[in-house]
Amino acid sequence: MYECIVIGAGIEGSATAYNLAKGGTKGVLLLEQYEACHNRGSSCGQSRITRRAYETLFYVEMMTDAYKMWSDLEKEAGTTLYNKQGQGLAIRIT
Repeated sequence: MYECIVIGAGIEGSATAYNLAKGGTKGVLLLEQYEACHNRGSSCGQSRITRRAYETLFYVEMMTDAYKMWSDLEKEAGTTLYNKQGQGLAIRIT
């Protein structure tokens, strides 16, 4: 029996299912209508961009937390999930 069923295994659904299971929810089922890394979603493909440059400080701080969580998840999974490519420069004009 499942305590929680998550429909959609994109970034939001996958993160939700992972955190439910990690948080102690018993019987989490994650459903996806397509195969892994299909070309119909925004989370898969050969090129994706992640940035910290946002006008709103809330989003900048949220991305700082996200990078830490990706690092923690990489350690837990024993694999590289995020590959930093190059350096960027962001200038905030107030």
